[in-house]
Amino acid sequence: MQHWKLALRSLTHRKAFATAVVAILALGIGANTAVFSVVDAILLRPLPFPDSERLVTVLEASPSKSEAESLIAPGRLADWNRMNHTFEGIAASYTENVTDTTGYEPERLAGRRVSPGYFRVFGSKPLYGRTFTPDEDVSGGPNSVVIGYALWTRRYHQSPGAIGQRLTLGGKGYTIVGVMPKDFQTANIDVWIPAQVSDWLMRIREARFYSGVGRMKPGIGIAQAHDDLARVQRQLGEQFPQTDKGWSAVVRSLKETRVGEYRKTLLFVFGAVAMLLLIAVANIAGLMLTQLQRREREMAIRSSIGATRTQVLGAVMREILLIAVLGVALGCAVAAWLVAALDKVFTTLPAPGGFQLGWRALAFAALAGAGAVMLSGLLPALQATRANLSAILAQAGRGGSGDRHQWQRGLVTAQVALTVLLLASAGLMLRSYYNLAHVDLGFDASRTVTFHMGAAWDEDRTRIGQMQEELVDRLERTPGVEAAGFANFLPASMATLRYQVALVETARTEETGKITTGERSISKGYLRAMGAPILAGTDCPDLRTLAAPPPKALVNRRFAELFAKGRNLVGQHMRFAQDMVTPDAQPMEIVGVAGDLREDSMNVAPGPYVYVCIVPGGWPDPEYVVRAQGSPIALEQAVRPIVRQIDPTRAVFGMKTVPEVLNESLDEPRLKSRVVTAFALAAMLLAAVGLYSLVTLVVTARTREIGVRMTLGAEPRQIVRQLVTGVARLLAMGAAAGLLLTWMAGRLLRSLLFGVNAMDSATLAGTVLTLALVAALAAFVPARRAARIDPLAAIRGE
Repeated sequence: MQHWKLALRSLTHRKAFATAVVAILALGIGANTAVFSVVDAILLRPLPFPDSERLVTVLEASPSKSEAESLIAPGRLADWNRMNHTFEGIAASYTENVTDTTGYEPERLAGRRVSPGYFRVFGSKPLYGRTFTPDEDVSGGPNSVVIGYALWTRRYHQSPGAIGQRLTLGGKGYTIVGVMPKDFQTANIDVWIPAQVSDWLMRIREARFYSGVGRMKPGIGIAQAHDDLARVQRQLGEQFPQTDKGWSAVVRSLKETRVGEYRKTLLFVFGAVAMLLLIAVANIAGLMLTQLQRREREMAIRSSIGATRTQVLGAVMREILLIAVLGVALGCAVAAWLVAALDKVFTTLPAPGGFQLGWRALAFAALAGAGAVMLSGLLPALQATRANLSAILAQAGRGGSGDRHQWQRGLVTAQVALTVLLLASAGLMLRSYYNLAHVDLGFDASRTVTFHMGAAWDEDRTRIGQMQEELVDRLERTPGVEAAGFANFLPASMATLRYQVALVETARTEETGKITTGERSISKGYLRAMGAPILAGTDCPDLRTLAAPPPKALVNRRFAELFAKGRNLVGQHMRFAQDMVTPDAQPMEIVGVAGDLREDSMNVAPGPYVYVCIVPGGWPDPEYVVRAQGSPIALEQAVRPIVRQIDPTRAVFGMKTVPEVLNESLDEPRLKSRVVTAFALAAMLLAAVGLYSLVTLVVTARTREIGVRMTLGAEPRQIVRQLVTGVARLLAMGAAAGLLLTWMAGRLLRSLLFGVNAMDSATLAGTVLTLALVAALAAFVPARRAARIDPLAAIRGE
């Protein structure tokens, strides 16, 4: 115990050093532990369902039709359940937002329509009540609903009495039969409603709108399940050649479906923060070497009075362990604060239970602390105690060879290399984010507002269509409105329907005679409201609900370039592939050519698109878009009264300006660039501290030599130049190694960047220049101090 008291007393005499090391260690361990908690919650923990490794995503696919993945038709889902041999069950669902008019004000609820056996496939039991019975799953069955934990909390205050209460959804009464636990699903769903698919819709085998999930039987692998469904689909292709031939199935891990898109980004961020810890460790090791260099006489005196190397090493390690315990404890506190902050920031990540500082994260912190102690403390201590302590005592401060500082030089070079990699990555991320934020979207989003008016798919389409007509008409007559319209999806929303079409007047098609293209269903005025140009022809005609006009459509410029050889397509006709099996289906007339909009995503170049002119009511819950002549703020206040006058039971939700919607799609790249930049700046600061400590160490060790040289006539600027030149050599070696590391990481970086090369010369040059300026400042301060040494005092020292 006495030894530990001595170690603590020794540290109190070097408070600045101990404080700096504890702070650096806490920063490195805290940041790593917090990011590990996120990675653990998303990538490492299993999904919160019984035997979750047996859960898989199930979809349709048709490579011959360029459909790598497609949603499932209800009739085909029933066939798969009936004919497969490898699944305990396959269920499916689709999203449908519903309007709840139970209370005084209409409220939009996030809902999912589910197929029979949905909850059974997941293996999840309700917190209260039950899930759906077979008679509630069939068309015409009782109206029942299972509610989510969030709705149960905010409306029913977690009361078990919610069971049996009634909700009015879309004008129909539903009985609450169950409450699902908090960790069920990853999306914030308020209500689950039986799909109750009608018999006629079950017979339409090309009505694909289900997203499927299956539970494999014990002992069955994903490859076996896929082969089984592929076999089933081949049999269905023989039975229904016009609709099922050429189609197969996609089977993959449900966990991969939910977290796969985040894996690369999370591992990249975790790698960045791990490099920050390595830089911190190298920095601490450098500071430790500096301290041990200053304490060589102290250790030599201990050795001269009988202390063995093991005893001297033990004394040093006790101090290091005390620092490590304090650093890990403070690091855990930092991690707890960061985890709480990250839980509020990363709200869209698939972590049903949120981010928590659990035992695995604390174990990680302990391991990281142990590794940091081994690398930053034990190795420098072993190196320092290898010296001939008697010779050091005899030398008495006369300076030393530069070879004694090779360890520190190596550590600083490694810090610089890793810092260059982090700074370059941050610079590239910022350039990528800037490019995304300023990419040409093909339309003018300024002065536009978008919103939803609640409507369900099973409502009367004629009534819905009449409301849509009246809403758009009244919006267009509102003072200050330039244009109004609606579409099934907004641009850059990553929500894309893909179909195959064939030009009736053949210009150029693929070998199959069909063209795979994206689709948007739009109303008259939508393109004008979005500020999208019409390059040829006209906008959609004014289609009315009760009329039965011939179908019309526009195509974009990319469609014309790829499939018309530059010819004018206006007046030409085309058919969707599913319409070709119906001889009396009317072809669509192409009435115009629109500009190229980035419909899929902001980072995906425009592809061929068809804009189908939709009859009001054809898409019950579209994205309404209104363009103002001036500021759009007044429009936001005008929309709700108009909707209330048309139908007071309709909820208005999702009211935002289109630029706000587009800006939200940049949340991930923005956050990613900010996080990496923060790590890079911290790394640069640590590298500067490392350079500062190195020059300080050299000056301390060579004080007598510097004094002799100045006595013999050396100018102060020569002393400064010599020290700064040594730092410049280290910086050059570290920068070269860092650029090599950046090149090696190029493949990963390229997958995360947009519009900038992973080895962009301007970014890399800026990285090296920025680090050089910081390094020059860090080295100049102790070098300048060395130039002000009193030669006589330095020679007489010690």
